[in-house]
Amino acid sequence: MQSVNNRITWIDTARGIGLLLVFFGHMHVSYLSTWIYTFHMPLFFFLSGMLYPGCEKYSFSEFAWRRFKGLVIPYFALGIVIALFYCCLFAYYNRPLSAYTDMLRSFLIQEHYWTIWFLAALYLTQILYYCIDKCFGQWRYISSLISLLVCVIGLVRYRLGCGSLPWNLDIALIAQFIFHMGYLFMQSRRILDFFTGTMKAWKRFVIASCCLVVNFIAGKFCIMLSGHSLDMSIGMYGNEIMTMISALAGILLVLTVSPIIHSAFFTYLGRNTMILFSWHSRIILVACGLAYAHFGLFQSESFAVELLRALLSLIIILVVLIPINEFIKRLPCHKIFGV
Repeated sequence: MQSVNNRITWIDTARGIGLLLVFFGHMHVSYLSTWIYTFHMPLFFFLSGMLYPGCEKYSFSEFAWRRFKGLVIPYFALGIVIALFYCCLFAYYNRPLSAYTDMLRSFLIQEHYWTIWFLAALYLTQILYYCIDKCFGQWRYISSLISLLVCVIGLVRYRLGCGSLPWNLDIALIAQFIFHMGYLFMQSRRILDFFTGTMKAWKRFVIASCCLVVNFIAGKFCIMLSGHSLDMSIGMYGNEIMTMISALAGILLVLTVSPIIHSAFFTYLGRNTMILFSWHSRIILVACGLAYAHFGLFQSESFAVELLRALLSLIIILVVLIPINEFIKRLPCHKIFGV
């Protein structure tokens, strides 16, 4: 049991690191944001796959309902708060009625919209992967092949310039393979023990360094070959092979360092991601941007100014959203927000 608890804490730490990377990724710090985007969202799909219970534990209807309560209901609850915030902004700036209706349409259809795009994509990712696992899970190699094939279909759609699909199904087609790799990672006792065991510090440092180098080089080649990096939020994958290599290396980097980070801060972030993830960008950072512009702060585009702005914005995110998160956790209806 102690071993299991350690691994849960380790995953919470990895998720907390991922959430911090999401914060900085949305603050558009030169070079730093580009690097973060090479792997930060694949990391969340991978970690979700690590926690997938398998198709044997629940029937399809039970699994779909559990994930509906855990992802879709919070999607609407969290999204309504974002929508109300934008309604206030629209009213203040005298936006036309079309701005409200366009927002409502995008919110309901969900095609790469707001930070909560991830909740919709993760829901369809898990439903899609459950179906693959249910049909082919007893043949592990075949299920891996089917998962890869579905991913290839998604990438071919991207290469052909096909548009987005409702509720980010186009993202789910690709994300389910990353989810699958996370599930296989958790199922392999040898790999799991390798990362969570008492590895010598120098060996862990070497592995982390190698992962960072591979992530950086593959990410650089991705940009050189395609002109842009990975951005799952808008369905952009750059050079697909380099993207996958870079993303997997970045994921393994986080998984290598997470077991040796014993931090209540990262653990808290990892266990309280829903509100902080959903509201930091489309509410707090938008409000910060308006305030900075109003007072003439951080208007220079130098790296030092961008980094200072990011650090101040991070403090504001934590100071505002952590108390809100704790308040909502004490409400009778807290589960609709996913907390």
